[in-house]
Amino acid sequence: MTEGTPDEILEELFEVIEDRKENLPEDSYTASLFTHEKGQNRALEKLGEEATEFILAAKDDDTDEMAHEAADIVYHLLVVLSMHDMSLEELQEELADRR
Repeated sequence: MTEGTPDEILEELFEVIEDRKENLPEDSYTASLFTHEKGQNRALEKLGEEATEFILAAKDDDTDEMAHEAADIVYHLLVVLSMHDMSLEELQEELADRR
């Protein structure tokens, strides 16, 4: 069972991503996306790759794999938002506007 609400989990994940962006620990995959010369392209490619893997899992009705790939999509999406200095609040506002 997970701890925290979906909002809390997303906020914590985004805070970790922002921390990696600022502090750039050498052993961090997330930090490598911010420092590598092709970091944004790598993050965008991963976002597309994970979306494709999610689609294939959905087609196969593999809910465990769908959850795994959806988490990868959310992670890479948040990295790309951070790369563009967008806040989680901006995403939340857009989603709220669509309700």
